[in-house]
Amino acid sequence: MPNQEWYAVRSIFRSDRLMDGKPGRLFEERVVIFLASSHEEALAKGQAEAKQYAESWQERQPKLLAHMVAFSMMEPELREGEEVWSCLRELEISDEGFLDLVYAGEMLGLRHLEKGEISE
Repeated sequence: MPNQEWYAVRSIFRSDRLMDGKPGRLFEERVVIFLASSHEEALAKGQAEAKQYAESWQERQPKLLAHMVAFSMMEPELREGEEVWSCLRELEISDEGFLDLVYAGEMLGLRHLEKGEISE
């Protein structure tokens, strides 16, 4: 068996649903880890897991978007503080513009906690 390493695989889902009686759209990014011998194997495992995940949420009917990415974690063992995902984007926009563009609607992040938008 070829050497295996840990990979994090990101999948993105879209769910169209009613929100407060109005049509709404929800996007979910998930990062799941797999042992694999290549990026291709990790992506195949990620696709299989994503399909099972979507099927388990019948009421939301999430649709897997055609954008999955694998990230090699390069470490044989997982430990606290280990990086499990990294994505670089080269954009000429402000910090707030970037956060609003990529994470609009996210309400569980540090930025919202610091602004007092989330009650503890």
